[in-house]
Amino acid sequence: MNIYDYQRPVGKIDDVPELRNDFIAIYDTKSHQQVVEFCIALGKHLIEMTGFEANKDIIAAFEAMQRWLNGEANYHEARNLSFAISQYGRDEEDPIKARFFKTMGQLTAGPHVKYHGLWATDFAVTLVNKMHPDDIEEVKKERKKHLELIKAC
Repeated sequence: MNIYDYQRPVGKIDDVPELRNDFIAIYDTKSHQQVVEFCIALGKHLIEMTGFEANKDIIAAFEAMQRWLNGEANYHEARNLSFAISQYGRDEEDPIKARFFKTMGQLTAGPHVKYHGLWATDFAVTLVNKMHPDDIEEVKKERKKHLELIKAC
């Protein structure tokens, strides 16, 4: 599998390939730990952007991710919580909330595999696609936020 062509699990993406490629160029220079820091920042951004509350599993996953960063835990705790968070997405009837949970599930798996941070950005773009259909300006805004967040890590 080409990790940079992770389209199948997220479906069609109305995206800005140039900004995605800019993100990938910076992402490739980051360590696994820096990507997990990015995932936490992205998760907080998505909560703020959507106005959805972080449920107990999302909060616990962020805490587990921080413990992993601190060297106090292995990746299993965050990964297991990511499965629970993704299940909310499968059970959710509202397509925007469903995509939110699937995105959160993806990014909270960051301690397991670095590439979850990259894949989470594609999921986040599909969240924007659901929230703002056919609005490429909102997608640009989101991709630029990804760039801002990854540069800060």
